Amino acid sequence: MTKAEIAKRQAGEIKGDGDIKQLRAPEWLPESQRDEFNRVSRALIKLMPSMVSRIDGDTIATYCVAREGWMKATEWAKDALEHGFSESAKDWGLVQDRYFKQARACANDLGLTISARCRMVVPEKPPAAEDNPFMQMIQRRREA
Repeated sequence: MTKAEIAKRQAGEIKGDGDIKQLRAPEWLPESQRDEFNRVSRALIKLMPSMVSRIDGDTIATYCVAREGWMKATEWAKDALEHGFSESAKDWGLVQDRYFKQARACANDLGLTISARCRMVVPEKPPAAEDNPFMQMIQRRREA
């Protein structure tokens, strides 16, 4: 690749904050959801270390809140159905659907779904000199 091609590719790459080891949960996130926040943030950092940024913390936290709301609404809808309260179950089903859509939107933004990851453009690394015969030849000439 020429220097211009490398520069063009690097300019188009999505960059995070660098080598982030851990994201800190936002202050507003309830204590009960911090374990889930830590689990998701660790998975994201492991999956896409160069793309995760500190500002992703709010989206992860929003995902955690929506996920917990969805789980609670699911429990309430199930309970209402078991006790024969169909109108209450319908209402909880609507709440459940809203939380699911919020969690799904955050998950898509973060690349937590297969379809979201398939749409991502992951920057390619330029080939190493040892893989490129032309670069090997240039290296030998420099050393001579």
